[in-house]
Amino acid sequence: MSVELPVDQLEVSALREKVQLIEGENKYANELIEHLREENGEMAIEIDELKKKPALAEERLQKFFDFWLSAEEELTRQLDITDDLKKELQAAKAEAASAQEPSE
Repeated sequence: MSVELPVDQLEVSALREKVQLIEGENKYANELIEHLREENGEMAIEIDELKKKPALAEERLQKFFDFWLSAEEELTRQLDITDDLKKELQAAKAEAASAQEPSE
């Protein structure tokens, strides 16, 4: 059988102060946790946005490369046409020159 000892008023007051202190610390800790959760949510959004940037840059780079490749192919095609036209012009000049030469 346990015997309860009477608690004096000073101990009760000290315990109440300790409870108030712990409640204050608990409130501060809860506010800090809530703040950290909010920051964590914001950072998660920022991370998602940052993950999108390399993909977007890669997509833009691919479009630029495709455009450049297309332009290069078109330029090559135009150069081939120009070479063919030069050959035709030279042949026509040679034919015209031979037609103008006096026949012997």
